[in-house]
Amino acid sequence: MPKIYILLPVHNRKRITQGFVECLKMQTFTDYHLVLIDDGSTDDTANMVRKYIPDVTVLEGDGNWWWAGSLQRGIDWLMKNRVSEDTIVLLANDDVTFEADYLANAVLVFNDRSGLMLLSRFSCDQGKTIDESGVVADLKRLSFRVALPGEEPNCLSTRGLFVRHADIKKIGGFYTRLLPHYLSDYEYTIRAKKIGMLCETNNSVFLCPKLDATGYHEFKEISLIKFLRNYFSIKSAANPIYLSVFVLLAVPRAWILLNLGRVWYQAAKMVARQVAISMRSVVG
Repeated sequence: MPKIYILLPVHNRKRITQGFVECLKMQTFTDYHLVLIDDGSTDDTANMVRKYIPDVTVLEGDGNWWWAGSLQRGIDWLMKNRVSEDTIVLLANDDVTFEADYLANAVLVFNDRSGLMLLSRFSCDQGKTIDESGVVADLKRLSFRVALPGEEPNCLSTRGLFVRHADIKKIGGFYTRLLPHYLSDYEYTIRAKKIGMLCETNNSVFLCPKLDATGYHEFKEISLIKFLRNYFSIKSAANPIYLSVFVLLAVPRAWILLNLGRVWYQAAKMVARQVAISMRSVVG
């Protein structure tokens, strides 16, 4: 039975992280090692985790690693410590809960297989209803949708992604400067798919995600300066700069210019809309 190494990036979400480690302590499969990647937390998250899991490895950042940088530090730690290539690695968010057989079921799905990326399905009723089971990315149109039942995804999040260490070596690292946060996981798994990795989910391996979203997903009627600051932030899922980088890295060459045009056309519309809102507020 392979050991599981869990790479868990965290930042100032002590209570949320506590929920994750409480689930971890309940696991029937206990041959795991937690690598807590604490990117500059100031709420004593690491010490809280040590109380639950004394042998945890803690990697401490300065708050500027973000998602891709944090996962890359975890991968670098695996390499430095010469972790067995047969090891299964779990890339995980802390804002999820899971049942006691979560890790055991993932190990059973892997068995002796290699070249597999296994994404945890998202379900909040113990797997009876599946809310998400991977993503189908249409790179020609730069659109993403949840995979239908029985449909193989070609793009996965890292919110509960199991991969063998040997396969992580084949895929390569994250682009920590070019895509520090959003879209870094999509680019990573699309790249893995291109080299022949299988993208799968399984009904027995599921997480219940917490619904309190992070980052900037909506831009309501705020001042123009605040809008621009948020819209072009690393925390913005709609940041056109990082969307452009994603296009350059992940989209086939024939569709790059088309999609760059889409990205910046949409950005211009968003900025123009906010300018109009700001002007109306000044006039009013």
